[in-house]
Amino acid sequence: MTGMAGHFTLIKAYQVTEASTVQPFAYFQLVFASAVGIWAFGDLVDVYIITGGTIIEGARLLTFCRQLHLH
Repeated sequence: MTGMAGHFTLIKAYQVTEASTVQPFAYFQLVFASAVGIWAFGDLVDVYIITGGTIIEGARLLTFCRQLHLH
């Protein structure tokens, strides 16, 4: 149910605003899925998870900050 709700809200977000604004938040799903895997299934955190999450979150924050300064 939460996955379905997440996809529904993502589709609605694409209808309201530009994809360049929404996409960094869509990539956050990867970080969230990794966190759930670690918490619920005991997956191990390795350098690839940390590196990927850092890159994704850095890009998201950079895009968010740029959007704030453009308006």
